[in-house]
Amino acid sequence: MEMEGTAGGQAANGPERRKHPRHPVDEDATLLILSQGSRLPCRLIELSLEGCRLRTKAPFLAGIQIRVEVAFTVNGIALRFSGVTSWTLDKQVVGIRFVDVTSRRRDELADLLREVEADLAAEAKKKATGEVAEQPLAQAKVPAKSAHEPLPAITTQPPTQLAAVPAAHPLPRPQPLAKHQPMSNPPVAKAPQPAAPPHVPSHAKRDRRTQSRHAVDTSAVILLIKIGSQIPGRIQDLSVGGCRIHTNEPFPVGIYTRVETEFHLEGLPFRLGGVIQAVHDKGRQLVGIRFLDMSERKREQVEQLIEEIDEAEKTRNEALA
Repeated sequence: MEMEGTAGGQAANGPERRKHPRHPVDEDATLLILSQGSRLPCRLIELSLEGCRLRTKAPFLAGIQIRVEVAFTVNGIALRFSGVTSWTLDKQVVGIRFVDVTSRRRDELADLLREVEADLAAEAKKKATGEVAEQPLAQAKVPAKSAHEPLPAITTQPPTQLAAVPAAHPLPRPQPLAKHQPMSNPPVAKAPQPAAPPHVPSHAKRDRRTQSRHAVDTSAVILLIKIGSQIPGRIQDLSVGGCRIHTNEPFPVGIYTRVETEFHLEGLPFRLGGVIQAVHDKGRQLVGIRFLDMSERKREQVEQLIEEIDEAEKTRNEALA
């Protein structure tokens, strides 16, 4: 076994230096070696607020103190961090220390780690409960009777005489039946008439979009998660539920493909997971994306951005009026 650098944040002969706990995970990840421009598929096996541990599917030969980027998705939340390789083990397990992490991205990672920790605790509790249920119930001890214990004596009594039955009382004389009166038919209640369906305006039937879209114009990148390639373009409109992007080149895949969308707007960076909902034109360069698995924090950020765009549009319209 060959080890380079410091494994697990612990010096060779020193105390533990790790400040934040690492949580076991098992998710696909991509490691980008910046100096070589190469990508390595791997598995994310540990994650913390300060770094992660990866198991590469091919030998990792780049060494330590190498600038890299690592991209992964955990609990439906896609993240991407810059980092430095801190150590390697058997050229297949790599320790990454995150660097240049913004406060916003750090808060997102902290929220994700709390979710992972809660999932691990729930799984451990469920496993412990299952083990207790599988234990056999204790059998109640019933004292056995001795073979020499005498049986209870059987006593016999002479049959008792039946009591005398009292004489039957004479039955009362039947009374004459009342004269039959014809029964009048009760009134039949009328069935309630169904209410008329409410009138639905025709424009409400046509417009099924729950969030209004706002026209924007900013550069964006669509990341194809499975193959790790990036397709640049520009966002044409944006809503809380999705966006449309005009790509610089024909879009190579079809609908229902999982992607990530990365863009900057109003000075804020955004990276949102989603799925391809439509590829509109014949040139395959207008792509509709529906956002998925947004955390509460990300959704609030997008909603705040939409409000700012809406206010700016109102201000422009008032100035032109």
